[in-house]
Amino acid sequence: MADAKAVLIGAVLAAGLTYGGLVGVELLVTGELDGPAAPLAGETTVEGTTYHLDRLGRPTVVGEVYNGRSHPVGNATVTVTYYRDGEVVGEAVGGVLGEPIAPGESAPFDVHYGESGDVDDYNVSLTTERATASAADLAVDAAVVDRSQSRVVVSGTVENRGSDPQAADVVVAFYDDEGNVIGVRTTRPNREVPPGESVPFTVTFQTTGDVPSLAQEFDDFEARAVAVS
Repeated sequence: MADAKAVLIGAVLAAGLTYGGLVGVELLVTGELDGPAAPLAGETTVEGTTYHLDRLGRPTVVGEVYNGRSHPVGNATVTVTYYRDGEVVGEAVGGVLGEPIAPGESAPFDVHYGESGDVDDYNVSLTTERATASAADLAVDAAVVDRSQSRVVVSGTVENRGSDPQAADVVVAFYDDEGNVIGVRTTRPNREVPPGESVPFTVTFQTTGDVPSLAQEFDDFEARAVAVS
């Protein structure tokens, strides 16, 4: 009887270790048991890309660059290769809107092909360089103030928390309900932001070249201010 109990206990322990080992392997491979994979730690990656035609009919890819490194990055070069029926039809190169990108932060991009064309697929590649952190201390407070079937209007203020006047660009990325970028808009307030003060801005996301408008896919936005030298 003692031998039978020992065999039973050994079988139970072996089964438990096997199950635990399988769960451990799944976590190692996928990063989590359920849901999308997180951006790679220690890498600079392209996230949340989508494709559409702009108002001129040009193939356009938007997305964002995530900085998973421990230092700021800049001089980002985003290269989009466009395909039709498996064949390359063209290439377009652009940068991100708002550098440097701080560790753990993202900056969007908006890359247009130079001419209208029939495209059914694309590929995005990326290069970046180590950069110096911005000395400016700018903060944005913004909200959606108007929304319709064809547009989204975001208004807010840029606050200068530093000690020097700053010219600033405001970069707004618009997202769908899956967190993908569907559009990017930029604006520059009409004057420098004095230390300790704020200036207003307004950005309109309107996609008249798309039917139905991409504004119908809007779920969220993120606005950031970037110092202009």
